[in-house]
Amino acid sequence: MKQYHSQFRQLANCIFDGILDLLFPPLCLICGKSDQSYLCLDCIKKIKFIKPPFCRTCGIPLSDAEDRCTECCNQEYFFDFARSVGVFDGVLRDAVHVFKFDRNVMLAEPLGKLMAQHYAETHLIGMVDIVVPVPIHRFRMNERGFNQSVELSRIFCDHTSLRFEPNALVKSKETRDQVGLPEEERFANIEGAFSVVEPAAIAGRRVLLIDDVFTTGATLNEAAKELRGAGASAVYAYTLARRA
Repeated sequence: MKQYHSQFRQLANCIFDGILDLLFPPLCLICGKSDQSYLCLDCIKKIKFIKPPFCRTCGIPLSDAEDRCTECCNQEYFFDFARSVGVFDGVLRDAVHVFKFDRNVMLAEPLGKLMAQHYAETHLIGMVDIVVPVPIHRFRMNERGFNQSVELSRIFCDHTSLRFEPNALVKSKETRDQVGLPEEERFANIEGAFSVVEPAAIAGRRVLLIDDVFTTGATLNEAAKELRGAGASAVYAYTLARRA
């Protein structure tokens, strides 16, 4: 009986949301245009999607045919390689800011869907067992109300049918905000910040680590380090945006 009540509530909510959308169509949260999504097609067309050539390790766009950027030639990472949907600029930067800092969680749906739509371009299809979002500390969670990486991962997994493991990795140490820190301080700041609390979910599996933005790779690298330590057989990183 409880199951039927739950299904009825879900159906009622869907009908109610549909009626609201008909009466009050969603507005694009970037340009304000009335649309069927909180990120309109006109804004999506303005995103600088990352295409080859790009660094085979970190995924940053390159201006020539070289396969690795200068930073990756001098830096070893714990993740196998990283890929991103687009450049952290213009519409995509605005979308991340409105989603993350203005707390517009409705943007998770179109942004997570974008990640799913461009997933084939990562050449990772068939190479991933589970999806793990980069966690935030509980203090930040209480302040913001949601973890943007969890929300993106949830939508991404809905569209790709990949296994979602949102609780396997936690941020156990509070750190300074990475924004504004020099590159060398970012790596030191995030060191030892993560812990694997569900090792059985990680051991022997190929992990896709998801975050919103790849800047220096410090956060993704530290998270990948912990996943490797818990026995992950491979760790790949996938972000919505890449700071170029």
